[in-house]
Amino acid sequence: MPIDQGMLFVFNFQQELNFWMKNTLIPLDIVYLNDELQVVDVQTMIPEHEIAPDPLPFYTSASPAKFALEINAGVAAECDITPGVTMTLTYLN
Repeated sequence: MPIDQGMLFVFNFQQELNFWMKNTLIPLDIVYLNDELQVVDVQTMIPEHEIAPDPLPFYTSASPAKFALEINAGVAAECDITPGVTMTLTYLN
């Protein structure tokens, strides 16, 4: 995935979120944000093929979240994305 891109998941309401790395080939950081766009948790997720044996772990948000942003592993640290930081989302057409 290009360094300046990611995947944003938007949920209808804040809740405990769970992600896993089934069929994912690269390590990713997952940034959980609440409905005020405040970071509530950041975790690095390990690709399925690097984990043995099953079951795959779930990466659960430390607090209820409405958004989950997946970016390349290490980008969160490089960009100082840590719990408590408030982010801005810009929607592009």
